[in-house]
Amino acid sequence: METFIVIIIFTFINVNFGVNLFLSILNYKNRNAKIPEEVKDVYDMEKYCDWKSYYMENFTLNLISSSINFIVILLLLSMSVFNNIYDMTKDITQNQPLQALLVIGFYFVINYIIDLGFSYYSVFVIESKYGFNKMTKKTFFFDKIKSVILTIIFGGGAIFGIVQLYLSSGKLFFFIAWASAVLIMLFINITYTKIFVPLFNKLKPLDDSPLKEKIYEFAEKVGYEISKISVIDASKRSTKLNAYFSGFGKVKRIVLYDTLIEKMSDEEIVAVLAHEIGHNKHKHIIFNLVQMILMLSVYILGIMLFLDNATFSLAFGFTEISYGFNLIMYMISLSIVTLILNLPLSYISRKFEYQADAYAAINYSGETLISALIVLSRENFSNLTPHPLYVKFYYSHPPLRQRINNIKSLKKDKS
Repeated sequence: METFIVIIIFTFINVNFGVNLFLSILNYKNRNAKIPEEVKDVYDMEKYCDWKSYYMENFTLNLISSSINFIVILLLLSMSVFNNIYDMTKDITQNQPLQALLVIGFYFVINYIIDLGFSYYSVFVIESKYGFNKMTKKTFFFDKIKSVILTIIFGGGAIFGIVQLYLSSGKLFFFIAWASAVLIMLFINITYTKIFVPLFNKLKPLDDSPLKEKIYEFAEKVGYEISKISVIDASKRSTKLNAYFSGFGKVKRIVLYDTLIEKMSDEEIVAVLAHEIGHNKHKHIIFNLVQMILMLSVYILGIMLFLDNATFSLAFGFTEISYGFNLIMYMISLSIVTLILNLPLSYISRKFEYQADAYAAINYSGETLISALIVLSRENFSNLTPHPLYVKFYYSHPPLRQRINNIKSLKKDKS
């Protein structure tokens, strides 16, 4: 049984790396495919050559990064490094939740150090080279420090709490863990813009302007209540564009990137927001919330399986169960589950995007929405020719060509 567990874990690691590598290479090779007629004017030829170079450099960086992470986890497992770390934690404390936290903390630090170098290169070499980066090195490192603090508080707290709850709650573990996870998820969703975003960015109310009037005018027309519109200083980090809705019910808020306001017309911005309102009108937010709650149930059942089975530790040379190591095995196994679930979940997400596009096209303007999508694609350096298989696994939004065709087909149906 123990040998079988080792084979399964190493198989999971290799399959996850191999499938992701295969799909990435497939998508990379497709960059030279003929540009579809519907999107041929998104970039001029010089800009498209820049995009190819940008994509090539990011592909290479991601390939090196994922390969190093792949090799590191294989070495850590093969050389029994986790066993030695666990033995060290027993010299520090006999508290099992704290031991688990220290073992996983070690793994986090290893991964963080590796990813930090690649993140720095991505921001200050690649993103800067192509004119996207606006971040100073001071901002970059302060962001990393804040992220680490939040990870320690929430991630560390979750790990300690899960193990402690498992050891003390017995058969009630699933129900208490599930209820706690749901409450935490709702809390973060409701307070994200109010508490967490200001740790990294400044938010200010949208000034009285024709844009604000047009947003409220459209929202009133379709019966959508807006409590607050905020502008985020995204330009301090990047030139890329975005907008999103945060929260739900009485606490929902629209957040616009200042770069979006700078590079889009008022009508295009309203079209983007009409798309977001479409998600709300089609109850996608409720569906996604229910989906997350169901997924939490699956995740917690998985945690129970791994915490309740000493075989995962014994198979890798431990003399007793290590809850921290078992949770690391759980995270490795979860990567395969996530890869498989990507297919149906991404499909549903893309279907929702079509519905939201249709809502914006019917209730506002299809031509304006197409124009807005083209601006978003151009300014964010989107891939115009993604490989279909890559899209099925990783794209939560349909490729631009398909979105444009879908919107245009609505016009034909109406005529």
